Amino acid sequence: MALRDDESSDGEEPGYDREAVHAEVVASYRSLLSSAGSVVLSDETVVEQLVRQAGLVVDDVLARRSGAPPEEDALSLPLSMEIGATRAQQGVHPTQSLLAAALMFEAAFPVLARRLAARDDLDVQERTVTIGLDLQRAIMVRLAVGSVPYVNFLLAKLLSAHQDERHRIARDLHDRIAHGMGVALQQLDLYEVYQGDDPERAAANLAMARQAINEGLQGTRRLSADLWERVGDDSLEAALGKYLRITVPRSTRTTLTTTGGEPSLPWEVREEIYILLREAVRNALLHSGTAEIHVEVEGRDGVLRAAVSDRGCGFDVTATRAARSGGGLTSMRERAALLGGTVNLSSRVGEGTTVEVLVPLGEDPALGPWSRPEAKDAVTGEERAGDVDRSG
Repeated sequence: MALRDDESSDGEEPGYDREAVHAEVVASYRSLLSSAGSVVLSDETVVEQLVRQAGLVVDDVLARRSGAPPEEDALSLPLSMEIGATRAQQGVHPTQSLLAAALMFEAAFPVLARRLAARDDLDVQERTVTIGLDLQRAIMVRLAVGSVPYVNFLLAKLLSAHQDERHRIARDLHDRIAHGMGVALQQLDLYEVYQGDDPERAAANLAMARQAINEGLQGTRRLSADLWERVGDDSLEAALGKYLRITVPRSTRTTLTTTGGEPSLPWEVREEIYILLREAVRNALLHSGTAEIHVEVEGRDGVLRAAVSDRGCGFDVTATRAARSGGGLTSMRERAALLGGTVNLSSRVGEGTTVEVLVPLGEDPALGPWSRPEAKDAVTGEERAGDVDRSG
């Protein structure tokens, strides 16, 4: 039977109405989540999980205050694993979990302190501190356990992205490089056959062999750039400019523009963004038949926006999705999701294609985990544009 606030058990721990404590904490928690605009409120299943979690946290603190061991192993840890797995599957960034944990403390601590801290002869300040520490431990244990499924999710996505990259390189080696070398060998054989009887035809075979070898050489250089070219100590702009110079044919005009100052990002984030844009450029070269490729990078208002546009043949996006093709785009979206970002695709037949990458910046947990643009660039808003013209 639940004890009320004005009752006590055996004169030891002052009484409390457990259901009333639960209700007050949950109501405060929902209000704080709503005020913070937390994404977890968009899914009723996640909300129900958090309500159950808040109740277990309260029970944990109340159990410690009465001298009973908390039921972490029995109930709360499986629920924490379940919450972590749900958020990972939905692509909810870990910063949202940290925000939810902070709000849970903010919701529960005033209620528990008011109802428990002044209920016995202990020093009120000491009791309040003890309640705060018990509450922090109860939340952090669950947060740590809930992070395990997300780590597993990241590892699985990373492995998938690496496998997709290896499969793509294997396809290029087989379908383009090996095929081109086979064509060259066939034309050289024909050259030897016709060299004496039909010099004109033999010359044509030799020219086709040279063309196939040149195309194979260009393809090998592109694959080498894909494998070895990285941002490293360079800026994202410098690395992209170098990649365009190495891989884009001289007949294709390219422009590279940065606006608002390039944000200062961790190296691993820059590498992933570079890989995303590199893949978009590669797709434009292979599939669009374009004579122009434009690359834009912009860091403003807490978001890094990068886009690759071409003036090629374009395609029907709806039909492509319905056919479940475009594995490269799926890999790009998975990579962007690991950064808390998104990839948007727009294309029209005969008008070209644009691939847009959006990655959140800033230290606010609601925005994302990455750093802000450099102060001087954010203030001046200087625009730097580099035109890498390979047309001649």
